[in-house]
Amino acid sequence: MSNDGAAVTTLHSGRLTVCTYGGFAPVCFKDAAGALVGLDVSFLARFAEGEGLALDMIDRTFDGIWALPDMDVCDIAAAGITKLDSRYVGEGASWSDAYFRVNRSLLVRSAEQPVFDDHASLVGKKIVVTRGSTADIDAQTRYPDCTLQYVDEVAMGQHDPQAYVVKTLLSDREVDAFGEGDVSNQYLRDTYGKDVEGGLVLADIHPIDGPEETFSFVARNASVGLLNRLNAFIAANKGSYAS
Repeated sequence: MSNDGAAVTTLHSGRLTVCTYGGFAPVCFKDAAGALVGLDVSFLARFAEGEGLALDMIDRTFDGIWALPDMDVCDIAAAGITKLDSRYVGEGASWSDAYFRVNRSLLVRSAEQPVFDDHASLVGKKIVVTRGSTADIDAQTRYPDCTLQYVDEVAMGQHDPQAYVVKTLLSDREVDAFGEGDVSNQYLRDTYGKDVEGGLVLADIHPIDGPEETFSFVARNASVGLLNRLNAFIAANKGSYAS
């Protein structure tokens, strides 16, 4: 446990409760047994262990997950969340420091990479995104003549929505692209590219318009001491986040 003062006060004594979204591999996703795993999970597991806390993960939909600590649902919201003015976390929660940087990208069939790299000319393409994500926000302005479809609609009820989008919808040409951060699309390409005829590539890799896109956590203010400890952990360990 950290020795720089009193123990962190959490929602449930001795436990760190984290709200996440299990559809952003490798940031957070469900393994074959249904357990939540991934980069955010392992990063916060190390933090919790250092604080002498057991880690409890709660799987929620992504859209609005940043508001849950303010509602006393969890101590931390963690799902590859970018701090945006439009994402109000409430008076009872605060953003952590950034711990990872990401670019926007499209996962497409390899033969179609040149078409999607010329993003300004895209017309009539079906692009899948996660509702409320920065991919959703970015795609609405970057691909105005394309049709956006949402993971919670096209992959409803699937154990692994990302795998279904890639291995079924993208492979069978029912959709044309999957909009995700580059870390997620690299993982999906490497994991499922062999299952798609001709393979998969990332296209139109770009920073989101505006400030550099980074991931942050949202911490519950009533979990006294949590944000300061978490920011100290981020400062000491963010270089090892994806290692």
